[in-house]
Amino acid sequence: MAPAEVAVVIPCHGYARFLPEAVDSAARQTWPALHIVIVDDGSPDDTAAVATALAARHADRRITLLRQPNLGLAAARNRGIAATTSPFVLPLDADDRLAPDAVERLLRALEQDGGDVATPLGRTFGDAAGPLRTRPATRRRLRAANCLVYASLFRRTLFDRIGGYRPDAPGYEDWDFWLSALELGARFVHVPAPLFHYRKHGSTMLAQSDRRAMRLHATIATRHPRLYARWRVRLAERLLAAGPRAGLGLRLGMLLTFLLDRRLRLFVGQAAVLRTTNMLST
Repeated sequence: MAPAEVAVVIPCHGYARFLPEAVDSAARQTWPALHIVIVDDGSPDDTAAVATALAARHADRRITLLRQPNLGLAAARNRGIAATTSPFVLPLDADDRLAPDAVERLLRALEQDGGDVATPLGRTFGDAAGPLRTRPATRRRLRAANCLVYASLFRRTLFDRIGGYRPDAPGYEDWDFWLSALELGARFVHVPAPLFHYRKHGSTMLAQSDRRAMRLHATIATRHPRLYARWRVRLAERLLAAGPRAGLGLRLGMLLTFLLDRRLRLFVGQAAVLRTTNMLST
């Protein structure tokens, strides 16, 4: 029986300088059946030229380059996944890397367990090096925070049932996707090996999103009302409806949810934001 094909989908916007490391790490996988899809998301640099050269370098691999206007990470991933018929998908950002046996170990774990999503441990490199810890995804953990790395392998049928990544929660699109999977009854498999390498450099999209954490967390709660208590959904709806005019009571309520979820670092960060806007000043 021929090995199942895995699509490694790599969006790129402004990261042509990192793209060779990402693509090389995908092309050097021990798993033989791969479709590497590079999505030039309106990149202002020479992403297309770099991708074309990489496809020539790895002529033994199936590599597809797609180009589109800058529509954001979620739309770029959706475009790349839609362009392949592979039954399994592994997203990879253009500035990150995979361990050589990442695809093989994740796929075998998924098939052995009969799961829908397989997520590994990782390591950081670049500005800071160290372990990147993940924990097995449970309903409680996943409601509180994204406990998976984005570079988790999942079944294409799951992607089709969810309808893809939603583009209007940048930095939190992965968490939103996993919660949708949870609502559909997906099974998550944890692979305790550092198969994903995450580059630390500058200010990440997630760090930028955490500055808007209250609104983004409210958006998450309203999108997945079956996973959250009714009072939390109502609070989220009121906060979103109020917009920039949301009062102190609503914002303190959102701070309370961070405490209930044991998100202490997020709680402290958002409390500091309130202080700087004089909302907690005496």
